[in-house]
Amino acid sequence: MAGGNFKRSSAEIIADLLSDDRVKRARKYIRSEEFKAERERVRQNATDRLKNVSKRYRSKKRTPEAAARERQLTLRLAEVEAEAADLRIRLSELLEEEEKLRSELEDL
Repeated sequence: MAGGNFKRSSAEIIADLLSDDRVKRARKYIRSEEFKAERERVRQNATDRLKNVSKRYRSKKRTPEAAARERQLTLRLAEVEAEAADLRIRLSELLEEEEKLRSELEDL
């Protein structure tokens, strides 16, 4: 029966976490249009920076190979920046969850 108690207590812990107001707010925020708009804004900023880099180097004479390599690198940079923004958001969520869990452990 020890396994059953563990499963039950785990389920209770998970249910408690999911019913916590901060977790509910975070889940609601991630699904919200505000979050989607913020993510799109970050991606758009990365795109704008990419365009600025392209404009800055366009006037220089380069070989087609160098221009292609630059395009390849700047596109990858934009992808990495967008991914980093997503990871920062996820990290903040995890830090908030960690804080809550530590608080609950201290209360035990």
